[in-house]
Amino acid sequence: MEEKTETIFLVSDDGVEKEYEVVESFDIGEKTYLLLSENEESDDVFPFFIALDEDGEEILVPVEDEAEFALIEAAYDEEYDDEEEDEGETE
Repeated sequence: MEEKTETIFLVSDDGVEKEYEVVESFDIGEKTYLLLSENEESDDVFPFFIALDEDGEEILVPVEDEAEFALIEAAYDEEYDDEEEDEGETE
């Protein structure tokens, strides 16, 4: 069975629309974070969090704070390690 990949389209400051794949989404505290990649082959992952704009609509905001980035990295590593352990138990 083929796994369906969720995609998101983002528009850059210069008006260019680009497609990204959702690598992972998870909550840390009160925020929901998304890790986006340009494609499956890319090792580059871009962290965003979901916020509400002045109209109450959800928007994606890039993570730019180094401390927040470290939290995301730790949470992702923990999730990834848990998945590897689960896979090892079933083999």
